[in-house]
Amino acid sequence: MLLFCFSKTAAMKFIEQYNQLKEIFEISQDEIRIPDSALTIRNIEFHAHMRIPSEINDSIEGRHICENIRFRYPVIMPGRKVMNNHAIVFLHGLNERSWTKHLTGARLIAEKTGRPVIMFPLSYHINRGLPEWTDVRKMAGLLEIRRQKYPDIKEASVINLALSERLTEHPERFFLSGLQSALDLIDLLKEIQEGRHPLFEKGTKTDIFAYSISCMLLQSMMISNPDDILSGSKIVFFAGGSIFSQIQGISKFIMDSIAFESIQKFYADVMNRRNSLVRGFQPWFMENKLGMAFRAILAPEILKHVRVRRMDTFHKNLLVIALRDDKVIPVEGIRLVTGERFFQSDHFRIVHFPYSYSHENPFPVLLKKIDDLVDKAFHSVFMPAIEFYMD
Repeated sequence: MLLFCFSKTAAMKFIEQYNQLKEIFEISQDEIRIPDSALTIRNIEFHAHMRIPSEINDSIEGRHICENIRFRYPVIMPGRKVMNNHAIVFLHGLNERSWTKHLTGARLIAEKTGRPVIMFPLSYHINRGLPEWTDVRKMAGLLEIRRQKYPDIKEASVINLALSERLTEHPERFFLSGLQSALDLIDLLKEIQEGRHPLFEKGTKTDIFAYSISCMLLQSMMISNPDDILSGSKIVFFAGGSIFSQIQGISKFIMDSIAFESIQKFYADVMNRRNSLVRGFQPWFMENKLGMAFRAILAPEILKHVRVRRMDTFHKNLLVIALRDDKVIPVEGIRLVTGERFFQSDHFRIVHFPYSYSHENPFPVLLKKIDDLVDKAFHSVFMPAIEFYMD
């Protein structure tokens, strides 16, 4: 049975906590105290090891992006305990440039489970990208150039411009960024489990909460499961986990139509082994375990037996929470990955909210008149996840 202790901050509504955390969070600070709470936020340094072959990386990036190699990530600590033996890793979605919308969920998980929550950024996302990618003034000028270049473009915006340009130029980046993210996450988990992390004891157990595209990252890791790194971990998917061919990524918050068409064509060629661009990546897609796992979630018919067999091994340790009206990551696409047996189980839950929501913004904070509805919706997602971790 899960018992809940309600503090002064626990009684705060979602919107109040959201605004409070948005106001106080700063990644450059070493430690941040959350007012009226025992929680603190510790920002930890990380040094990523680049394992992508230099001939591939240099031909695509053209320069070394230091922000992607050395960066900080926040850990929400539930108390003043020096060392911990259980942690939860929190992963975000595609084209996100700040932790703002996820801080409230991570905070609730830390508060209710009593476990630290590690908010780890994907490669080239959050604070791992160039500062100019979030420079609205600079992006506005470049956006106009892109619109002139592609007159029929849809959903182009200053928010998705940097990612859209990068994926249009080199759709390979979608896979390579995910590969780097997976390798970084594996390094983090090993660092924690081997007792090399400053906040955790050797042998610390790690669970994971994944949102949106990070669910696809986790699926690749679950299918390949390098060094059994995820064995024993409880994993929650929220609004994510679709087969790639079912994803509809065109959004002013994610990528424009030209970029989406670019990656669709490229990875269709990967599936069919066409295109000279693909040939240089054949060893990664055909021989590397993570690459093969990525292929297994590109389309329903590819490596289906491998995908189903490996996903079945996580049946008891996986909880999927899908948004009924999600246009980006549709429920049907998630079902194709998890399989019918899992889809019919109580570990696959479909939620729907009595207000207008989207994949990118399931808990809107700008409409005061629906504050209570948003608060209930927020808890309807995170409380089952917390119960799952604690069971």
